[in-house]
Amino acid sequence: MDKIFRTLVDDNFSNLAGLTVDASIPVPEHIINEIIHASLRGNKNISECHVSIGGQNKISAIIKTPLWLWPINIKLKLERIVDIVGSPMVRASLENNVLLGQLGSLFKALPNGINIHGNQVIIDLRSLLETPEQRQMLDLVKSVEIRTEQAKLILDVKIKVDE
Repeated sequence: MDKIFRTLVDDNFSNLAGLTVDASIPVPEHIINEIIHASLRGNKNISECHVSIGGQNKISAIIKTPLWLWPINIKLKLERIVDIVGSPMVRASLENNVLLGQLGSLFKALPNGINIHGNQVIIDLRSLLETPEQRQMLDLVKSVEIRTEQAKLILDVKIKVDE
């Protein structure tokens, strides 16, 4: 299977030209937290982050950093549509601790690919991917919508391999 998959990736999925996939991907909160935990390994500025997912695209995060004595509780409202043009961006409105978030951005305390402008948190998805194969697969994504339920993030994804 690895050899077949490698051939598909190496050929930029051209053997699957015309493929269209519409998928709804429910991602449980615990998987999101595992992904965050793995991505923070080696980060000197953020020692821990735990995300709680609520309804209506609301997320809260408790962040621990050696730069601040107390845990920081951040509340976000995710935008429903992911900006796919160029490098895909997830955007969220920072609903509290805006000044603290801006200071974190100013002092480069945030992980690469995560920036704060005003009250907007912008996550560059491409910068979070580790391998060229992951980036290549991201190029197949034509649209993404985000919605949440209690303890679950749901991605409505359209994937297409051009002919």
